[in-house]
Amino acid sequence: MSLSLAEVVPDAREVLEEELVSFAGSQPSPAIAERYLALAGAVGTGEVPDELVPPLETFLELALHRGRLRRQRGAEADDALGALFFRTPSGAQARKAAHDVSRALAALAGQSIERIGVSAAIGGHSLEIRTDRAQLTVELDRGGARVKSVEVGA
Repeated sequence: MSLSLAEVVPDAREVLEEELVSFAGSQPSPAIAERYLALAGAVGTGEVPDELVPPLETFLELALHRGRLRRQRGAEADDALGALFFRTPSGAQARKAAHDVSRALAALAGQSIERIGVSAAIGGHSLEIRTDRAQLTVELDRGGARVKSVEVGA
């Protein structure tokens, strides 16, 4: 099984391949450089084998973070590669977690908010919302947002 890049526009695939080659060239470890060069080759074929999906996820997160790719390569490539990220297992998991948090927050609709607070945690933050009928705690970290706890009748 592999990850098909057929849905990624050719220009964005070319950008991804070039960025991967450049990234591989900047790696101090020959083994890591070789892995990213293999990934660049797979991108060129349009199919990323399962064993190269984790480095693809890592690279896409790095390349898309803070808008560097958008500034240097344009919105079309950035959008296409962002969509590709959300087709990877990590991206799909992040999207599902966001959906789950949104669903939990929607359940609070119509309730009176008594308290909202954010607290620092190691590696992220916690958001706590207390209403007249419930308490919801959401963890926010580099991995995304997750419902930590829900108490009804709080």
